[in-house]
Amino acid sequence: MRIAPILAALAFATPALSQDFDLDFDSFEFDDTEFVAEETRLNNLKVSASVGLSYSGVGDLDESWAAQVNLANQHQLGSLGYLEWATAAVIKTESTFDILRIHLQNSAGDFSWKLGKYSIGWGEIEGAPVLDVLNSGLSFGGSGLAGGEPAGQWFLGLDYFGSATTLSSFIGVMPEVAHVVDTAPSADTEVGVKADIPVESGAVSLYAAQLVPQSGVVDLDSGKSNAKPYALAGISANRSFGNLLIEVDIAGKFGLQRSTIAGLSEHNRVDAALGVEYAASNTMQVSASVTGQQWVEQTEVYLLPGGYESPQTSANYMFGISKYVLDGKLNFSVNILESLDSSLNAKALSASYFYSNRLEFGASAMWLSAESGAPFESLDGFTQYGLTSTFRF
Repeated sequence: MRIAPILAALAFATPALSQDFDLDFDSFEFDDTEFVAEETRLNNLKVSASVGLSYSGVGDLDESWAAQVNLANQHQLGSLGYLEWATAAVIKTESTFDILRIHLQNSAGDFSWKLGKYSIGWGEIEGAPVLDVLNSGLSFGGSGLAGGEPAGQWFLGLDYFGSATTLSSFIGVMPEVAHVVDTAPSADTEVGVKADIPVESGAVSLYAAQLVPQSGVVDLDSGKSNAKPYALAGISANRSFGNLLIEVDIAGKFGLQRSTIAGLSEHNRVDAALGVEYAASNTMQVSASVTGQQWVEQTEVYLLPGGYESPQTSANYMFGISKYVLDGKLNFSVNILESLDSSLNAKALSASYFYSNRLEFGASAMWLSAESGAPFESLDGFTQYGLTSTFRF
C-alpha cells in the first residue's frame, strides 16, 4: 500500500508540507537509539537478510497484505574503497524489486568521497525534521515490513575534514518525484553544501542547497503536476547539558510552488524545529520535538487537490519513549505525533528482541486518526501491523 501523502502528513501533520517529503509506510520504521556496545556488535556482522509480513488498511477499505525480503552486504575492495548495497523485494498485489542503496566510498588525506545510490538526511530527505532535529530518536513511521530504510537516490558526495570544520557537499542526478498524475521525469539536478562547526558541548551546522521537491504540486487549472527546484538555506545548533541534548533548526525555503484556482505561483517559507533528547537512564531515552512552518505571504486562497485550503501557519509535535530490558536484548518504543490543531493524530508501538548476535525479531503497530473536513480525513481509521525477522552473518 503506497501512501506517500500519509507519510507526508505524519512527517509534518500539515498538507502544505507534503510537497517536500515522500516515503512509504511499508518501508519505514522507527530509528531507535541502540546501546553503543550493541551497535558495535551488529556492525561487525557484514551480511544481513530480513523478512517481514504486514497488514494495513482503513477500516474494511483498501486492505493490503504484503511480504518483504531484504538483503544487504558490505565489501572491502582494497584500494578501490568500501562498497555497500541493500535490496528489497516486496510481494503483494504487484510485486516489486528495488535496490535501496549501492555506493562506493573511499578517502585520501583530509577528503572522503561517496558515489552511488544512497540517502542524504539533510539534503534529499530534508524537512521532517526541518534539517536534522535529533534524527536518532525522532524518525516516525510504521515498521510493518523488514528493512526500515527508504530507497536512496543517485548522488556524488565529497567531504573535507578540516582542523575545526567539516565541509560536506553533494550533487544529485535523476531526482525521483512522486506525482499523483502522470508527468515527465525531472531532468533537474540537486546540489548542496554543509559546514559543521564544533562548539563547546555541541555543534553548529550551516546548510545551502538547490533541491527538487519529492512530491509534485498539482496545478488545479491545468491538472498537471509540477516539481520545480527551490533553494534552501538553514542553520542547526545543538548542545548537551548532562543527560539532556537540545537542538534548534531554522530553514528558509525559497521558490516553493503553491496552487490557486488560477494556477501555480512561487512562494517562500520558513520552517523551524526544536528537539530534545533525555537519557533518563542507560536503558531509557525520551525524545520530543515541535516543528512548524510559516509561509511568508498569504495574499489569496491556496489549495490542495480535493479543494482543501492550505494554511499560512501549521505545526506538529512528536513524543517518543524507548526502553531496553533483559540486559539490552528487548527494546520497546512508543511514539505519538499530533498536529497542534488536532486535525491529525498518529500512535505507534514497536518492539525488537535480539535473540542472539545473528537473529532479531520485531513487531509493530500503528493507528491514525484525522478530523472530518481535514485534508487527510479519508485516512481516518488507518491501521498497520507488522512482524519482522532479521538474520546477520
